[in-house]
Amino acid sequence: MNETPAQANAPNAPARTDAVQLGLEMKRLHRLISSRVLVNMQDELQDHDLTFTQMTALHQLRAQAPLTVTALAEAISLSVPATSHLVERLVRRGLAERRENPDNRREKLVVPSEQGLKVVARMDEQFIGAYVAAFSRLRPETIRAATTSIRALLNELVPFQESP
Repeated sequence: MNETPAQANAPNAPARTDAVQLGLEMKRLHRLISSRVLVNMQDELQDHDLTFTQMTALHQLRAQAPLTVTALAEAISLSVPATSHLVERLVRRGLAERRENPDNRREKLVVPSEQGLKVVARMDEQFIGAYVAAFSRLRPETIRAATTSIRALLNELVPFQESP
């Protein structure tokens, strides 16, 4: 009995269909939340006179610091010279710091400063606040069921992610 490639992959078809359905539902959820998140993000960027790329760099630094300029450039998909200028602006504004790499004294490492961490934390609070505002209208049992399901998704997904 010869199986065609489609038949051999058939067990994966339901999982793919389910993943597509989950993706569509997540898109609906994102639409409900994103307008509020984006307005808050825009306000925060304007309040601190930051570009979106600078904020992205601060988030990467919080998640992965210390980073070399080259590693940060890779993480935010910029050239090394552009990232070097970005880091210089963050350092001048007190949002990041350069430190000597103890393993290679000619190399500098970049870390977020306390002020930079506070800026990112405020954005996190606003992001979470957008979800809380939307979810606070739901029944507690619906919220608990969603929390359990999302934790299960993350527990399976996180081992396969390369970075947060």
